[in-house]
Order: sequence, then structure tokens, then C-alpha cells
Amino acid sequence: MKHLQEHTLAIRLKTCGRFLYYQVGGKAGQQRILMRLNSHGQTTQKELQDVLEISSGALSEILQKMEDSGFIVRTKSAEDKRQIDLSLTQLGRETARSVEEHYHQTLERMFECLNPAQKNQLEEALGILTAHLEEIKSDPAFAQSLEHSCFK
Repeated sequence: MKHLQEHTLAIRLKTCGRFLYYQVGGKAGQQRILMRLNSHGQTTQKELQDVLEISSGALSEILQKMEDSGFIVRTKSAEDKRQIDLSLTQLGRETARSVEEHYHQTLERMFECLNPAQKNQLEEALGILTAHLEEIKSDPAFAQSLEHSCFK
């Protein structure tokens, strides 16, 4: 098979991505928000949207669920009444600590099979790959080849 190594690498990355999505994900939006608010304190909804790179509609939906569950409170900003400040409730702080602990345990288990040198190597290789993917994502020739794909 032509490009066998590239195919194998893509399949393995996809498997890793799926593992990350389901093991560290789930309600990843809520988990990321809890962890962010726990580590940075009160934040505006706009700041959170920018940091998480999520649409305002999707964020609003997640925040409503979190508010209904008693994890966060939303208040009008004292400085700018157009802004909404977000902060954790006591339940939100407790849940955030639990989420963060689970997250770190998951990371430890994921990478326990690698020694420090292998972790450094993987980090470097993935850094190179992600930088390259960002480049080709904005390459018009690459985007055009996807538009003319037979899988459309």
C-alpha cells in the first residue's frame, strides 16, 4: 500500500484522539470551564469564549446547564453592564477540584508507558506536526483539494 506509514500514523493519532475525547472529554466543555474558573477565578463570558475558542451560542448553552446544576453564577459586570461575569459556587469549586484530580490521574495513566526522553520526543514531534497542520489549514491549495474531494 502506498503511504502505509502515513496511514498508520493517521490511524494511531485518530485512536489517541478518540481516547482523549472520551476519557478526558465527555462533558469536556463543562469540565474545561470548571477548571478554568477554578484556576483563574471570576471571568467574563467573553474572555471564556475567547480562551476556549467556542461560539457564543454553544457557550451560552453550556453555561445555562452549569447554572441550572448549581456550578456557576452569572452576574452583570460592575464595570461594564454589557458583560457577564462568571464565578463558581461552592458546589462548582468542589466539582472542579474533583474534575482536575481525575484529569491529572488520567494524564498520568496515559503516559506512564513512556520514559521522560520519549515524552520529550513525542512532545517535540507533535509540536512540529500541529504547527504544520495550522499552516496547511490556511493554504488555499490544500483547502481547494478538500473541496474537490470525491468524499463530498
